[in-house]
Amino acid sequence: MNLEGIKKIGVVGAGTMGAGVAEICAQFGYTVILYNRSQEGMQRAVERLRSKVSVNPTPIETEAEVSGAKIYTTHDLTALAQVDLISESIAENLEVKQDIFRELDEICDAQTLFTTNTSGLSISQIAAVVSHSERFAGVHFFNPPEIVPAVEVIKGAETADATCEVLMDLLKLMKKQPILVQKDVPGFVASRLQFAVVREALHLVEEGIASPADIDAVMKHGLGLRWALLGPLEIADLGGLDIFNTVGNYVAKSLSNAAESPKVLQDLVASGKLGAKSGSGFYDYLPGKASALIAERDEKLLEILRLKSRDAS
Repeated sequence: MNLEGIKKIGVVGAGTMGAGVAEICAQFGYTVILYNRSQEGMQRAVERLRSKVSVNPTPIETEAEVSGAKIYTTHDLTALAQVDLISESIAENLEVKQDIFRELDEICDAQTLFTTNTSGLSISQIAAVVSHSERFAGVHFFNPPEIVPAVEVIKGAETADATCEVLMDLLKLMKKQPILVQKDVPGFVASRLQFAVVREALHLVEEGIASPADIDAVMKHGLGLRWALLGPLEIADLGGLDIFNTVGNYVAKSLSNAAESPKVLQDLVASGKLGAKSGSGFYDYLPGKASALIAERDEKLLEILRLKSRDAS
C-alpha cells in the first residue's frame, strides 16, 4: 500500500475520537465510512459532524454509493470491506479491540492498513489477532483530534517500516505533526509524559502541599505556557543542563514513585466522582459547565495554533 492507494478510510467507533478522525479525513478529501454499533452513539456523532462536513447517515446499500469526500455511516461492519485503511477508536480494552480486529481481518482485503487509536495498550498484542501484522500500527490522535496537530505513529513488534512511512506521509498531508514511536511501550510517549505529571500532581494533593486549583494554575499560567512553545528537553537546554542536573539530584528523591494510581484518585472513582461526566471530581460541574469549558478550550487551542502558524511563516 502506498499513499496514492488510500482513497477510502473506515473509522470504527463514532465517539469523540472517532468522529474527530472522520472529520479530519473527510476534510482532506477522503471518503469515510464511519461505523458504530449503537444508534444513539452514531446520532450524537452525526449531529456533531453535520455543521462541519458532509454526512450521509442513511444505510449503505451498494459500493457505487460510496464515492466522493463524504462521511457515510453504518452499523454493519461488513460495509468496511473495501476500505484502504482502518482507524479504530473503540473502548480502551485489549480484548474488545482484539475482537473487532478479528472481525475486520475476515472482512477486509489483505492490503488494508489497520490502525488503532489506543492511548497506550500494546500495539503488538492487538495486532497478534490479524493475519498481516506487518500492516498494523498505532496511530494515536490527541483530543480533540480535529484540532491538536500531534499524532503518534507507533510500531508494533511486526509493523513494517513501509507501513509507518505511508501513515506518516498521510498525516503530513492532513497537516498533522506525526511522531514516530519506535518501541511499543505502555503509554507510548504522550501518555507516559502526561501521567508522569498527573502522578506528581496527585501526590502534591495527597501530601497537602497545594490545592488542585493551585496545581492547575501552575500548569496553565506557568509550565503550560512554555510547553506550548518548547519541549521539556529544549527548555532544559535553554535553562542549562548543569542547573537541571543539580536540581534533579535533590528533587528526584522526593518525587512520587507510586506504581499504581494514587489513593486520592482511587477514592474519587470509588465514590462515583468521575469528573465532568458525573458532575463532580476535583471540581463540581453544574449542567452546561463542562460543554462550556470544552468550547472555550477548543477556541483557545485554535488561537494558539493561529499564533504559532503566524510566527512560523
